[in-house]
Amino acid sequence: MISASILRRYFADQFTDQDVTRCTGLTPRAYRELLKLKAVRTATERRGPGWVRICDRTNFKRLAVIAALNAAGQNLAVAGQIAFFAPFHTLLFEICDPAPILFQRLAIPDPSDDLPPRIEHPRFNWFDPITPAEAERDCDWLIDIFDNRFVGIRYTSDHEPTIFGDLRDDGARFVDWYPRRERTRPSGPIVALAQEFNPHAVEACAAWQEPAKWASEFALLGYAFERHDHADDPLCMAAEAATQSPVVVTTVNITLAIRKALRRYLVLEPALLAPQHGAQSSR
Repeated sequence: MISASILRRYFADQFTDQDVTRCTGLTPRAYRELLKLKAVRTATERRGPGWVRICDRTNFKRLAVIAALNAAGQNLAVAGQIAFFAPFHTLLFEICDPAPILFQRLAIPDPSDDLPPRIEHPRFNWFDPITPAEAERDCDWLIDIFDNRFVGIRYTSDHEPTIFGDLRDDGARFVDWYPRRERTRPSGPIVALAQEFNPHAVEACAAWQEPAKWASEFALLGYAFERHDHADDPLCMAAEAATQSPVVVTTVNITLAIRKALRRYLVLEPALLAPQHGAQSSR
């Protein structure tokens, strides 16, 4: 069983640089580069003696996704952009978490350990100490990159991919597509659990993630999005051809990447020993 002290520390929502590097595999230099790019954010920008840089669990999970994309060959800036624009990623982050899986929702915390009562039979074994983290065909969300150009997401292994952007400038830049021609709604066990908590979770997530609402901030961060929602759109046609008959497909299991990072934090799996010098691919 996961110790109460580790769980209390997790729910304090304060992840240090060391937590990030030992759980995601990012090097310290890579993490600093991502902060500089504003791909992720810390809870405070203050610096100086005695100050420890921390991030919250949303950014911790985003860093796990970025690390996986970077390991698959994407530079840090592009990995950060893909992770940020992945459709409904905030819904995934909300459910892929010890709180909704291990604990009774809205229950009063036990005074003995300041934690809510645990669920006797969790729906997922993601945080079971004796069950290793493995890919789950009917549950995991996958990001596919077709022919090193078109970026899509699948909400189970059997889903058709939803293309949500493309790589430009020889893979050095990612451009989000919004609105998208595909109207694929996420489904599967993760979405079902989210809708048990909130029947309108999918709609709320879609509205919050609409990039037009953040256009001015995107411009400052160097992010870009374009409208590609017509059947005769040349990029849509090229993307459809690529997904039907790709020469090369790179697939990253972002759900598994998050689960493994969380398990390392909860001491259910050994921490990663990231190199102390150099950033992962930052070309």
